[in-house]
Amino acid sequence: MQLIARRPTVVAIAAGACWLAVAGSARADGELSMRGVYYKERATRVMQPMLDGSFEVGDHGAVTAHLLVDAITSASVAAGADGGEFTERRVEGGGTYSHELGVVRFGSQVRYSSEPDYKSTFGGPRLAAELFDRNLVLTASGTVGHDEISNAGAPPMVPRIEDTLTSYLGSIGVSQLLGANLVGAVTYDVSYLDGLQSNLYRSVIAAGAQVAERHPQLRTRHAVVGSLKWFVPASSTTLIAGYRRYHDDWGIDGHTPELRVIQDAGAGAAFGFRYRYHRQDQADFYQPRYDSSTLAFLSDDIKLSAFDSHTLAAHLEVVGEALGFEGRIGELRGQIVIEYVAQNNRFGNALVTHAALTVPFAY
Repeated sequence: MQLIARRPTVVAIAAGACWLAVAGSARADGELSMRGVYYKERATRVMQPMLDGSFEVGDHGAVTAHLLVDAITSASVAAGADGGEFTERRVEGGGTYSHELGVVRFGSQVRYSSEPDYKSTFGGPRLAAELFDRNLVLTASGTVGHDEISNAGAPPMVPRIEDTLTSYLGSIGVSQLLGANLVGAVTYDVSYLDGLQSNLYRSVIAAGAQVAERHPQLRTRHAVVGSLKWFVPASSTTLIAGYRRYHDDWGIDGHTPELRVIQDAGAGAAFGFRYRYHRQDQADFYQPRYDSSTLAFLSDDIKLSAFDSHTLAAHLEVVGEALGFEGRIGELRGQIVIEYVAQNNRFGNALVTHAALTVPFAY
């Protein structure tokens, strides 16, 4: 709770922005959202206040923007030899712009995040085309990221290390109306990473000693995602089924099916449930411990191990009108999401809670 108290700025900005949104006069439409996320697993706690906004620009433009602060507390060797708690803050801001020109939408996105030992800049163009009376949607995007990494959080006696990571991401997608109430979509993503990809604080046991982990400098990642969305008019129910297939040249293969049910409860309320299963193989060079320290690559990073996880989630969304409010207050939307993640790795099981208040407005 101390971590939230140290970050009043985002909450204060959000409260002021929401007040202005409710009181403003009308020329165009927009939305402001205050969000809070809490994540807790065995050794890590994350609290994240966030402010999101979306705004119309002229007759054919739209802008979105976000600002968030991560308060991350984790058991880490970076906290010292006793392996105590390590607390770090990350600030991120970003935005998108899109412009509609007939059946084509084009735009760009940018994002910047900063923490004591990691600076990241990310951006690129996006394109979408809605064809055949908007029944077929084609999308494409390309982004480039540049990260600056150091071990600034290590104890004073540890030599300072600085390095960089450059990433390239390309994505193409297609969405097709398959029936009056059925939509199918497929997306393919490919990314190429070049630079430091190991954790400067993490070590592995090799030949009976602690040795700094070493990851390859290059990595190519592929992911294909397919989904079907079916609306059932008789019950006002939406069913969403998805599957993600992942592969990279470090030897990791992942499979992630997911099923969601969203139920319209009438009077401005809806609730839903989600189940997600994830299974992956381990990276070719991953081992919990090594017999030799002279191998080219060494890592016991849990994210590179073989494991599976089950995620159960429930959410509730309510509009102010459902609670008896009228006018602009009646247009407010509140949302609560609770997730439980059961995973068989050293991270242990995790709890995620998410609360949001969205304010539509005209200006």
